[in-house]
Amino acid sequence: MTIVEDQRKRQREFFTLQFQKRLKRPRGYSPLKSSQARERAMFRLLLESFREGSSVVWKSTFVPSEIIYSLGAIPLYVESFSAVASAVDICPPMLDASERCGYSRDSCTFLRAVLGASHKDILPRPDALVSTSYYCDGDPKIFDIFAEEYKKPHFYLHVPYAAEAGWAVDALAEQLEEVAIELAKVMGKPFNRERLSEIIQSSNEARRYLLKANELRRHVPSPMLGCEAIDYIASITQLWGSPELVRISRLLCEELEERIEKGVAAVEPEQFRFLWCHLRPYYNDEVFNYLEGHHKAVVAFESVNLITWKEMDPGKPFKSLAEKLLANPAIGPYERMTREVAKMVKDYQIDGIIWMSPWGCRHFNSMAQLVKDGLRREMDVPFYILDLECIDKRNYSKEQVRTRLDAFIEVLAGKRG
Repeated sequence: MTIVEDQRKRQREFFTLQFQKRLKRPRGYSPLKSSQARERAMFRLLLESFREGSSVVWKSTFVPSEIIYSLGAIPLYVESFSAVASAVDICPPMLDASERCGYSRDSCTFLRAVLGASHKDILPRPDALVSTSYYCDGDPKIFDIFAEEYKKPHFYLHVPYAAEAGWAVDALAEQLEEVAIELAKVMGKPFNRERLSEIIQSSNEARRYLLKANELRRHVPSPMLGCEAIDYIASITQLWGSPELVRISRLLCEELEERIEKGVAAVEPEQFRFLWCHLRPYYNDEVFNYLEGHHKAVVAFESVNLITWKEMDPGKPFKSLAEKLLANPAIGPYERMTREVAKMVKDYQIDGIIWMSPWGCRHFNSMAQLVKDGLRREMDVPFYILDLECIDKRNYSKEQVRTRLDAFIEVLAGKRG
């Protein structure tokens, strides 16, 4: 699929125009400066991946971006491309293109949108692709398709299901080192272990700030709206290892501290506190605006912002990255996720849980009822499974969603008495 530089220039100009429109779009809240900086950093990364001469590595959800940055390449988390496309309202034609090629509408919309984008020639060209077995089993399959389409190598990381087993870290660390060396060969350069250690230190610094931000968000009333906090997706952001993430996370802490000191509440008066599990609809902010604006029910925390890994050792970069990856509670038995959800409920004084369940996310959908039943044995917290798509706005019905949320709010109000 040959795309000449003139076409790439037009693509950059098109995305820039759409992004500028998004920034000017009226919102129901006043974003933090750190949130605006995060959005700009993500978009600059996308634009840079279109630049002629850029080395781009497509990565699936949990492939460590630190390795890719250490090679001087740009990590493109392909699902994030779908999210950006949905936010600027160019996703429906991408989904239509994938459906015309025979991909089912009940499969993951993130992946179908990327498939459609590839057929429409609006993706940055990859130099290599890396996917993992967890926790989206669709990623390796679609990456095989792209590897054939773009004639580029696809490296696969098998993440052990037995995440807490003693051998799992060493097995995964060995794979990560092999992939790093092979990627360096693709880039035509020797692998620089010292550079990766520096990147690890940068990630550690960002982690410390984001942990502090998560602690600040325990404050009642909440100093930050969930509708902007969820976009940080700290557990999987492709900014890990970049200096931008350090600056953004430091600024976030400063702004949250200032809000708490001044007594600024994200929602006033705060009626209920929600825990949101999974991602969000990227085509609009209506669900969060309705909860936080209309019902004064703040999303106090989100599972995607949970940081479960310990500080990494720059002297043991691959072992540390393996430990980081395996610390993800969505890997392994559902009891791991149940424990983390229970802890978040206590830490953030949660009144109710909303577990978003997109059609195509088989892993998270299958886990929802298991976690709900597991929590029931530990605590009495209302748990609502919300069927809602992240990317495909064609499946969104505002009135239906509002009716469901109204009913859940009534449950919480009745429980409070």
